[in-house]
Amino acid sequence: MAFIAILSAIAVVVWFYKSAVTVRQNGIKWATVGVVGYWIAWWIVKLTVVSGLSGLAAKGAFIGFIVLLLPSLAGLATAFLVRKRLLVDAAYK
Repeated sequence: MAFIAILSAIAVVVWFYKSAVTVRQNGIKWATVGVVGYWIAWWIVKLTVVSGLSGLAAKGAFIGFIVLLLPSLAGLATAFLVRKRLLVDAAYK
């Protein structure tokens, strides 16, 4: 699942950079904020939710797959909210 997490992080960097360029902001700064937000959320969910649900992962392959995807989904949701906030802030400058 680390492969999915890394691909998601790369997608977040590209997404934030292109969004920043669109609104004429610093792309490197936005990409850094986006990927840091993604990884913080990823680690928080990985260390709390996934470790708590690890017993369910042993009961079935599908449930285990879903449990392992939760950190990436949480990271992407966080990135979405952070990007939304950055776009609102850029509109008021």
